[in-house]
Amino acid sequence: MKKWIALLLAAVLCLGLAACSSSTAGQSSPEVHQIGVIVYNTGDEEVISFREYLQGYIQSNFEMVRFVYSDSISTQEQEMAFIQNACDAGVEGFMSFRTFDLKAEVELCEKNGAYYMLASGTVSDEEFDSVADNPWFLGMFGPGTDAEYKAGQDMARFFLKQKAGDSFFILSGGAGTGNEMHYLRTLGMLYELCASYGASFGQPLETLAASSAGVTVSDKGLTVTLCPGYLSNAATVETVSAMLTSASYDVVMSVIPPQDMVDLMNSRPLGIVDSYNTRNLQLFVSGQLDYLVGKYSSSIGPAFALMLNAVTGFAEEFRDNGRAVKIAQSFWTSDSLEDFTDKYALASSTTVTAYNFRDLAKVCRIYNGTATLAQLSALARSSSYADAMVRRAAD
Repeated sequence: MKKWIALLLAAVLCLGLAACSSSTAGQSSPEVHQIGVIVYNTGDEEVISFREYLQGYIQSNFEMVRFVYSDSISTQEQEMAFIQNACDAGVEGFMSFRTFDLKAEVELCEKNGAYYMLASGTVSDEEFDSVADNPWFLGMFGPGTDAEYKAGQDMARFFLKQKAGDSFFILSGGAGTGNEMHYLRTLGMLYELCASYGASFGQPLETLAASSAGVTVSDKGLTVTLCPGYLSNAATVETVSAMLTSASYDVVMSVIPPQDMVDLMNSRPLGIVDSYNTRNLQLFVSGQLDYLVGKYSSSIGPAFALMLNAVTGFAEEFRDNGRAVKIAQSFWTSDSLEDFTDKYALASSTTVTAYNFRDLAKVCRIYNGTATLAQLSALARSSSYADAMVRRAAD
């Protein structure tokens, strides 16, 4: 196993990530189900890894499925337009990785007789409940509110134990513009830092985490600078660049991938919430990344299985007492190159993957006539690295 991982690491660093492609012999299924995929940035490494899994692995093994991808979606208007155009072209359901107004998106899908799900994400309980009884909303997969908060908390705790310094720079992404995942991660960081120092910044941390403008606060030897915004926005990049070069920070923590901002961090300790992808492997190897909490490409396998059940006529059988499902899945975490490499090998492989065809077929009615929601939920929740290794050891 270790030799195989070493070979994989060497290949990735020398050659880069090769695009996954495969073909299937024989005749295709007589009925093809088109599934739309809504993404926030087609160039994002996490988006790319999910796409390689869906189009490179799932589509090759589940021959009756074709995925229709959106362009980069940055506004509600763009998302609604994609949904309508895709429905007009015959798309039967949407796996979304970006939501602006969940109720409006689900209602548009209902109007068109198409299913909608959050394939990997987190929204507030209130927003989820607003559509949970709509039969066209299948549900939400992802870490969930508790895990999102804990991801930020654990990252801050890691750097506190490292005694890396007293000045923290936090890239808070969309925390100030309604992104629940980014808000919870930022809030977890702030609470852990303040608890450690006994600090108070004169305002509720919930208000500070949701700041839509850059702000620096200090108390009892602790200094925190918050910088919100998406790095796909040129103005945000300019602001972050100016802030990183105008002051000295001991630690940088980010709820989003820092992209080219890494080059401005001057070897400061860095922790990010992102995914197990090639770029982060390279950052660990170069010593620029110290801590990662993230998703992995095949974690969306169970969400796909639920969508497949719906578009093949079994949506009602996979509801939770008539309501959409809400399934929490684990983040993976690494604080060393060795640990990251072990997990990256399983996260990126198309031959030995955390959720493979056999796993998913067992919870799809078209392959297993007795498959149940309880079985699908149990599979989805068994999402830790240890869970995945148990499944693959049993192959």
